[in-house]
Amino acid sequence: MALSMSAVLRGFLTNKQIIGRSIGATSCCARLTQNSAREFATQKHSSTGTVPAAPKRPPSGFILFVTDARKTVLKENPALTPTEVIKAVAGKWKAADDVTRNKYAALARERFEQYEKEKAAYTSQLTEQQREALEEVRLDKKLKLTKRRLNDKLKELDKPKGARSAYVLFATEMRKKLQEKPPKSAVGSSISSWFLGKLPSKSEVPSPQEMMTQLGAMWKQLPEEKKQTYLHKADEDKLRYEREMKAWSQRLEKEGQSDVLNDLREDIREIRKSKHGSARKTVA
Repeated sequence: MALSMSAVLRGFLTNKQIIGRSIGATSCCARLTQNSAREFATQKHSSTGTVPAAPKRPPSGFILFVTDARKTVLKENPALTPTEVIKAVAGKWKAADDVTRNKYAALARERFEQYEKEKAAYTSQLTEQQREALEEVRLDKKLKLTKRRLNDKLKELDKPKGARSAYVLFATEMRKKLQEKPPKSAVGSSISSWFLGKLPSKSEVPSPQEMMTQLGAMWKQLPEEKKQTYLHKADEDKLRYEREMKAWSQRLEKEGQSDVLNDLREDIREIRKSKHGSARKTVA
């Protein structure tokens, strides 16, 4: 699905970038991320109380330029695809002179100064409960974003898959068979018939919840000697995980990636600590 232009505009720069910063066409397109779009979102209403919508953060000089340039590009070339429009607009920004850039930077500063005044007025009229509600929302968003960054980093660094339990190994093996030819129920003789290959002629594929129920019942009824097979596999998988984690950790140390992960984990701990402190304050 093609990105809407509003998402495109919000995706170019984050709030940490200088207003009107010059970037090339390639780097412009690379910054089209959903995370940066959150910088332009308004505050949500909290379940702990009604909180009025906060003033919307104004766009940077670059985004103001893109908004105007997009209209020109589409007027001159209405048949362009969204990607082609992005490239054309980025090219215009790259070719823009200092006068043009300074014009949009000044306009952005004016809007930002007005935003600061509106934000101060907005903050001053909030009750203590509303301030706490907004802080709770802010910490929730920050925690979710930091967790996502950590998970993305672990995936990027190819962290080994965790060790699987005996039941998980059993369920993984049986799930496919159960989906293809499930028993009518997960109790009594149907389970025995299933293991003996005497499947009912007509059956429906169970829902995920029914599947889990059936697998759980099958595991409970599984003879102990058969369970030992999966317990042994689980022990082997645990050793596999320990070997891979040791090699993975050593690789991270050599590549200097351990500190990056540790910083993200520390950020998560600090956010949770702040949330806990905020919750205690609210209760008190």
